[in-house]
Amino acid sequence: MAQMSILEIKYRWVDVQSSQGASYRFPNAATEYMRLKYAGPALYRWTVRTSTMNLRALYIGETDDLVRRIRQYLAPGKTQFTNQRLKAYFNEAVGRDERVELQRLEFDAFHINKVEFSTEKLGNTHLRRMLENLMLVWLHADAAPGPPVILNQVFRQNLERRKKREGTAAAALKELGLNEAAIQQVISKSVVRKTSA
Repeated sequence: MAQMSILEIKYRWVDVQSSQGASYRFPNAATEYMRLKYAGPALYRWTVRTSTMNLRALYIGETDDLVRRIRQYLAPGKTQFTNQRLKAYFNEAVGRDERVELQRLEFDAFHINKVEFSTEKLGNTHLRRMLENLMLVWLHADAAPGPPVILNQVFRQNLERRKKREGTAAAALKELGLNEAAIQQVISKSVVRKTSA
């Protein structure tokens, strides 16, 4: 049996700063300092900390422009469902006097099968997505029951449940004789709101 080599990647999460020495906090707008320093491809991590600085939740993502992505979280478009969910979650956290901060991934260059992975290569979408998934794999491997909540996992499960519910609804509407266009119109206009008991 062939022996596998060990891949060791040296990385760190570094606070995104709104000005020199001042960490960015949601829901502040992006500053001119941020536009000059962070407008470009990145892997990023949102952290939510309680008032006692305990880590409550994490979200890891990738983007071709970090400043634009921050703006999308502050004012998500109608079809940016993950951004909408994160904004709502972050707004609730801020309402509880929790801190929502942003970090950017920094890492030493490394190679896999002669392919270079470095910060200079982050313009490559596939490379960013591979690193994003690698960070999530490590995060899940280290996760213990309880906080912090990994929001990527929660939102993915919510999306899968929503798709399953929509599939069930579509099948029921089809049995009632609706065509595909009518079914999609009904589903797209349906809104389900959580109500308190």
